[in-house]
Amino acid sequence: MRVSRLALALVFLLVMGAGLSGCGDTWRGVKQDTSDNTAATGKAIENAGEKVQDAAQ
Repeated sequence: MRVSRLALALVFLLVMGAGLSGCGDTWRGVKQDTSDNTAATGKAIENAGEKVQDAAQ
């Protein structure tokens, strides 16, 4: 009986470890996507500002 509980506990820990590892990868991906989107938005705002400046001259 103890062996099966130990095996069950080990399987549980392995599954939890794999799940948490996957969450970490997802979080890193979300952070990278946010960084990319922020940079693209900043560039678009900069370009729009330049066009407004050119139009005002």
